[in-house]
Amino acid sequence: MKKERIAVIGSYAVGMTIVGDHFPIPGETVPGHDFLMCHGGKGSNQAVAAARMGAEVVYGTCVGKDSFGDGAMKLYEEEQIDAGAVRRSEKGLSTGVGLIYVNKEGENEIVIDFAANNEFSPEDVERMVPRLKECKLLLMQLESSMETVEYAAKTCKKLGIPFALNPAPFSPLSEELLGCCTYLTPNQTEARLILGLDSKDDRPDAEIAAMLYEKGIQNVIMTLGGDGCYIKNSQMDMQVPGIRVDAVDTTGAGDTFTGAFCVAIAEGKSIPEAVRFGNAAAGLAVTKYGVIESIPGREEAESCLKKMES
Repeated sequence: MKKERIAVIGSYAVGMTIVGDHFPIPGETVPGHDFLMCHGGKGSNQAVAAARMGAEVVYGTCVGKDSFGDGAMKLYEEEQIDAGAVRRSEKGLSTGVGLIYVNKEGENEIVIDFAANNEFSPEDVERMVPRLKECKLLLMQLESSMETVEYAAKTCKKLGIPFALNPAPFSPLSEELLGCCTYLTPNQTEARLILGLDSKDDRPDAEIAAMLYEKGIQNVIMTLGGDGCYIKNSQMDMQVPGIRVDAVDTTGAGDTFTGAFCVAIAEGKSIPEAVRFGNAAAGLAVTKYGVIESIPGREEAESCLKKMES
């Protein structure tokens, strides 16, 4: 099958997790255990998911001139991702890192420094334009600077390239940016926050999706966890059921869904078909621990989808 070409611009960060009995108070040293270091960054995760789902992925980000940056480049080589638009920091910034402390109750405290990711600029997007013109769509998240996200969205609109935005982690979005979105894929909390509502607002998801659609977004794809997705556009106002699995780790499920959904759209599938494909991939991902480690391959996702539809 011919591989479709899509672009992803986003972040790369190394996640470092350590478990202790309790969180340290100022000046205290706490013994820890089960240290784990792994690839992270929503953009990078979504690029890997898209590549494993069968797309030719062009990825853009900025990493440091350090061993973590070397690790990122090795990952993209292993996953056969075109990293020609991944550059190393010219300002001496480190690769992004996330430090995660977990106590014995399973609660966590997280400190993130996106560092070199913030250096990826509108100028870098402009340099990617020849590559973007060869792609079926551009996917972004909100771990890049908002200036870069908005510039990329406007550039896609000008060039007629579909622009998909996964609005995570939440940040206020301008009306202009929302109007540039061909596809917006918020979860239930992000959808409400984008509208200026309380994150626990109890209005029906159908009403929330309709309110987002009225902001000028062409296609609202609101993820509902195990309950699937809600689709709202000019022709559709519907919920697509999710896949029921025994979840062990939901970390990265949203990134897997988004990557798989965008690949299916690039291949010409309908939005409901693309959502079902994304649901299958994400459903498989939550049955394993880790993020990169849990992202399934194309054949596994297609096999799961067939079982869902039989």
